[in-house]
Amino acid sequence: MTLAEVRANDDAEKIERLEGAMLELPQVECPVEHIFGPGLYIRQGVIKAGTLVVGHRHKQAHTNILLRGVMMLATEDGVRRVEAPMVWIAPPGRKVFLVLEDILLQNLYPTELTDPDAIEERFIEKSETWKAHDDEVQARLVSGIAQALEPAKCG
Repeated sequence: MTLAEVRANDDAEKIERLEGAMLELPQVECPVEHIFGPGLYIRQGVIKAGTLVVGHRHKQAHTNILLRGVMMLATEDGVRRVEAPMVWIAPPGRKVFLVLEDILLQNLYPTELTDPDAIEERFIEKSETWKAHDDEVQARLVSGIAQALEPAKCG
């Protein structure tokens, strides 16, 4: 399956299958900064070269600014090379892209909200595949903490 085939017509089933396969692999840390201005929220992330990204579904169109780097972005029309600096309007749906050179990417949302969780709830929708993965990760984390807190047993 190619990037273009996954993204064609925002095929949710194919994108979710790709997401599920990717969640089985080691995950890459992508630091995010939350920037607030008057009536504006900017989600800024740094993503390393070689990372394949399957984003959450955006409920509405939003502005993207690529400040640094190069990526291959899957769109309904095929895969296109996007090089910084670049500004574009992403349609509702999911972004799928491969980072060729480290990127600094911003997503802009018009809102008065200042809580990143509330903003996420308003503007994006997470897939069932992601939710199941996130629940599993949280359960393992809680289990590990509980085990670490158990008193040592002496015989």
